[in-house]
Amino acid sequence: MNKILITEGAGFIGSNLSNHFLQNGNEVVCLDDFATGKKERS
Repeated sequence: MNKILITEGAGFIGSNLSNHFLQNGNEVVCLDDFATGKKERS
């Protein structure tokens, strides 16, 4: 298991990356200021 940091994790690309890494058994931490991202995606 890897620990992965994703910036802009609530954006379209960041949320899809997060889902991909989580489904592959990784630990994911997302940072986002929600300037453009949506809280529903976090």
